[in-house]
Amino acid sequence: MPAFKRKIFYLSGFDPRGARYYHQLLAEQAEIFNRTAGTDISVGKRRREPPHSAAWSVTDAGREVETDYIFLGWDDVVRTHWVKNPLALLKRSAIAYWNFTRLLDWPIVSTFPRGVRFAFYYPGVSAILLPILFGFLLWIPLTAWLGWRWGLLAAAAIGVAVGMFVVRKIQGFWLLRFIIFNDTLASERLTADVDERMAEFADQIGASFDEDWDEILFVTHSNGSIMAVPIMERLLEARDGALPDQFSLVTLGSCIALIGNRKDSKRFHALLETVGQGDFRWLDIGSITDGACIAGIDPCISNARPRRARLFQTSPRWFKYCDPATYQARRRNKYETHFDYLRTFDTISPLDYIALCSSARPLQLSIDAFKAENDV
Repeated sequence: MPAFKRKIFYLSGFDPRGARYYHQLLAEQAEIFNRTAGTDISVGKRRREPPHSAAWSVTDAGREVETDYIFLGWDDVVRTHWVKNPLALLKRSAIAYWNFTRLLDWPIVSTFPRGVRFAFYYPGVSAILLPILFGFLLWIPLTAWLGWRWGLLAAAAIGVAVGMFVVRKIQGFWLLRFIIFNDTLASERLTADVDERMAEFADQIGASFDEDWDEILFVTHSNGSIMAVPIMERLLEARDGALPDQFSLVTLGSCIALIGNRKDSKRFHALLETVGQGDFRWLDIGSITDGACIAGIDPCISNARPRRARLFQTSPRWFKYCDPATYQARRRNKYETHFDYLRTFDTISPLDYIALCSSARPLQLSIDAFKAENDV
């Protein structure tokens, strides 16, 4: 019988890759963690967890710690909302950007880190405005050479090709799809399949409260933090606004404030109000080097009432735990940086993801250790 038993429910971001990818990533990072920390952590084989999830164990035999890791599968839902047609992607991106630009609460959004605002618009500028600008600059010389009709077609084709190259280079196609999905979510135009899946996950997490676990963590990454809001609301409503003390919400690379500050997202605002008034522990980790999250901003900043949920926000401080050369290389790849919350580094942080999955101490003690180590 293990001395410490943990249950983790993991909800990924807007990613069509499923449990296989995340299981492999966790196993690879556990091996790196073992070499760095001198531990013997093993990640068990992946198994099905009907109806939509997968599961595996994370075990540290030396410290008698066993974690039952549940991957909450919604990648099939993501694929149904994954825009594939390039022309449809550009058209819907333009509409989504227009909606965000006119409907965001800009007095609040202007307080977001500048890099976040830049990263949000960069793929749109590259995919939509850059082709127009580049094509216009080429149109005059190409018209003189090919005539106005063929010159216009050639300028348009080159402009689009340049824009697509830039967007592909920065992994911007994923971000365009992310923006389209969240525009649809904010304006409450999503189909019922998303709500149904999140309700199923809430019931799955809620059932664990009646089981014998020393700790229960609901871990979300990226867009998963937004999807956690209806899940948390359902959990809190079922338990009169207070969740068990062994339960904690962990949001990694969160972007809740993106939807929380859309003026038309009335339903999401109501859900977030309930979550903000809940009694539960909440760890939010976001890095200003990650342009796909909104770091250091209270997820409940748009709420009408002051937040009661016990939120601790911090940066992972990768620059402290990572070799300087490696850190600089990671910073240049914004897409990969967004997944570094799930990776381990040259020096182990008390809030290292593998440590959270395998440590013999509960989350609050890990937070306290991180505070002491970083003079927070």
